[in-house]
Amino acid sequence: MTRLNVILFFALIFSSLGLVNAQHQARKLYIELEHLNQTEKQYNQEYGQLQLEQSTWAMHSRIEQIATQQLQMQVPDAKRIQVVSLVAQPALNKPATLQGEGKP
Repeated sequence: MTRLNVILFFALIFSSLGLVNAQHQARKLYIELEHLNQTEKQYNQEYGQLQLEQSTWAMHSRIEQIATQQLQMQVPDAKRIQVVSLVAQPALNKPATLQGEGKP
């Protein structure tokens, strides 16, 4: 009977140590998860700020201002502007044939 009590006592001690260890690991993982969630929020906020900054840098008025002031560019006169339209030509849609092909 005492042998059974000793075995059960050690089983109880080992299982309680295992429980304490598992709780400790769970707490450590939860703290790490919360830290990562906080980091994610910071990165999302920084990403939003960077998107706003990028849209500010890419504004048409800003690009035009830099082109005129720093690069001394200017808008051409209306008579110097040509508009090119892309119209599909029927000849481009036909497959190309070689001369002499298809003749006996």
